[in-house]
Amino acid sequence: MNQPTCCQKSWISELDLGSAGGFEFTLGKCDQCESYWMHVYCTASNTSAFKSVSLADVERMKLIPPPERKAFMKSWGEEQGLI
Repeated sequence: MNQPTCCQKSWISELDLGSAGGFEFTLGKCDQCESYWMHVYCTASNTSAFKSVSLADVERMKLIPPPERKAFMKSWGEEQGLI
């Protein structure tokens, strides 16, 4: 999914969600339109992309304790077709 132009210029990292399935996940928000985006970085291929994130998923991600976060992020990444 392509980010709107404003998001490409003003994406601000909010929460490092760790790694799962060979990918690093960082939740961020556009400073202008306030859309949430996940920065996904593949450690094996050294490539990255942005994926939009629903408010419901954002709330879940923020509430999950770190020990349980890895399994959730792996599942989320698979559902989104990232992993």
